[in-house]
Amino acid sequence: MVNGNGGFFTKEIELARDVQAALADWKRKRHNSVLQVEGPRQVGKTHEVRKFARDNYQQVIYVNLVRDEYGFEDLLSERQFLDRYCERAGLGSFRNDETTILIIDEIQERREVYNAIRDIRERCACDIIVSGSYLARTVNSRDFFLPAGIAYLRMMPLSFREFCRSLDLEETLLGLDPYGQSAREDYERLGKAYEVYRQIGGYPEVVTTYLRTGSVEECMDVLENLVRTFTAESSRFFSNSTAHSIFSEVYRAVMVQMAEEKKGTGKAFLEFVTNFVKDSIKEPVSRNEVRAASSWLLYSGVIGYCDLYNNGDVTDVVADRRAYFSDPGIANYISSLVTLPRDAREGMLTETFAYTELNRLYMAQASRRQVRGDKPCFSICGDYELDFVVVDKEDRRFGIEVKSSDNRARSLVYYKEKGLVDTAIRAVPAMGGRGERYVTIPIYMIGCRFPYEF
Repeated sequence: MVNGNGGFFTKEIELARDVQAALADWKRKRHNSVLQVEGPRQVGKTHEVRKFARDNYQQVIYVNLVRDEYGFEDLLSERQFLDRYCERAGLGSFRNDETTILIIDEIQERREVYNAIRDIRERCACDIIVSGSYLARTVNSRDFFLPAGIAYLRMMPLSFREFCRSLDLEETLLGLDPYGQSAREDYERLGKAYEVYRQIGGYPEVVTTYLRTGSVEECMDVLENLVRTFTAESSRFFSNSTAHSIFSEVYRAVMVQMAEEKKGTGKAFLEFVTNFVKDSIKEPVSRNEVRAASSWLLYSGVIGYCDLYNNGDVTDVVADRRAYFSDPGIANYISSLVTLPRDAREGMLTETFAYTELNRLYMAQASRRQVRGDKPCFSICGDYELDFVVVDKEDRRFGIEVKSSDNRARSLVYYKEKGLVDTAIRAVPAMGGRGERYVTIPIYMIGCRFPYEF
């Protein structure tokens, strides 16, 4: 194995991630495409890509454009640029075939390299993967041009299923009966794992911290550092001096809008967050600056949007009506910075967990996707709001009401009785069961066990 720029692994605990199967699928199909791996900072992109490279290629050429010590960008104009780069980096002779992989990391740092992706592909027979944590820069800047021949893979924090895998509970999760017919101790073990995951989320460093220490408090320290680092690094891509303050307030606004919007303000996310930030920051802030920061968080994978099915009609869609954090741990940390009633906070964290798990159904590759649409949707009809409505490939409408405690599901009953959903699901942190008007499932099965085995 030939590799450059240091070893592959520094972490004590190795996590088994689903992304390895997705990378192998790309290699098998490849179609001469460059794979662009996207996702938030610290989600594990570099680690997983280099792990995949080590296991599947004879020669690995790894280029990090933050510290391009061997002048990759400077060599692009040369005809045999990879031969020269391998010579400089001490990687031996460049083998220009499918036994070699070129990995270009932090590609958003060099406009010329990003814009040359298509040319690099045409000049090389080896496999190519590019990745970066702040690819929002390539979307928001006029200086970056979307290249042809790109395949995309979005990485997210560990799912609950992957978290269970790290605890040797994956088989228990996948074999559990949704309706209370499995052993009680299995529900209890998974329930405890859910309570931990809902607090710490799935960022690899956070998960390995928990596996090493068993301490949720230490995980919160890691989450605080992640948020601070992301805020500082994102702010440097904006020229205005208030960028750091804007990002900090947008985080808080996401949490507050969930509480306020539940009360029926009727405001779309961008409208709400813009007003919130302008009222919170003492310095002059423009609406465009707030919108730019919100868009940055969306493209960078820190938050995700949720559409609205208006009046319970799945053909009447209002786009980007609500926002959620894309990781329960980040949401939990941000919630500690906002003053909210305890029951409201618990409800929002539970709903955030459900959103992140359901969102994975929409992020799946087209051939494996089980649902219609591109993001989760909630629904409002009159005075009744349903947390989520999911439409599968057979056009079955699943109404889902998420509960942080074992209480009634009035909206779910209304939607079912009015024929607005075909199947009514109540998701709670408890054992499931079957009722006359709806079924109840443990909330931790909401994503990985869709469509719930009726």
